[in-house]
Amino acid sequence: MDNVLDASFFVLWRAALSALVIFLLTKLTGPRQITQLTFLDYIMGITIGNLAAEMSVNSDIPWYSPVIAMALYTLISITTAYITDKSIQGRKLLTGIPTLLVFKGKIIEKNLNKNKFDINDLLTQLRIKGYFDLSNVEYAIMETTGDISILPKENYRPTILKDISVPTTQSSLSANVIIDGNIMEANLRNMKKDRKWLDNQVSSRGYKIKDVILMTLDSEDNINIQLKNQNIKDDEDNYFL
Repeated sequence: MDNVLDASFFVLWRAALSALVIFLLTKLTGPRQITQLTFLDYIMGITIGNLAAEMSVNSDIPWYSPVIAMALYTLISITTAYITDKSIQGRKLLTGIPTLLVFKGKIIEKNLNKNKFDINDLLTQLRIKGYFDLSNVEYAIMETTGDISILPKENYRPTILKDISVPTTQSSLSANVIIDGNIMEANLRNMKKDRKWLDNQVSSRGYKIKDVILMTLDSEDNINIQLKNQNIKDDEDNYFL
């Protein structure tokens, strides 16, 4: 019984100490840790959390060892934040720069690959932002936090139409009929089209299906085709540094 009480007391006081240490260290790093979470911040946060958990339950290590390690990781986080605030090259090296995924309405495939993104990931993020049709998007930018920022084409920028008395019609969903050179047979059937129609639409534009990274079709038969490996000179460093 005494051993159980001793073990419980050990966990309680160490858990309380680790929570206090994390609170103090978080105050030192400031709100940046939460609101501007970079890849490096994410790694530091996970590591500090693991150290705090180890400190709470591992009786084989002295309490001050994890505290020292957590303080060191926090110091690294603060130092890198200072460097990225003061140095453009330091910011590029430590946190990277935003990456253009869509440039003037065209998908930049090499930037998708660089960020371990595929076309489905991009379309998912666009839908989350409220854009169900890629043809409405002028620019899509992956921020260093992993979030996607979108600049729609001029005609699709948000406005309150009732305030300017403009009659509106309900937009319809677009179906992805080709993704990364693969025909989405079910989507094609749902849009009441067949393979022959698809071949004609693609070939009449001078393309081959294997060269298409994305083709969408809406209920009004509007088509948007994005090609693989487009040589788009986005010059992204000049945009974001």
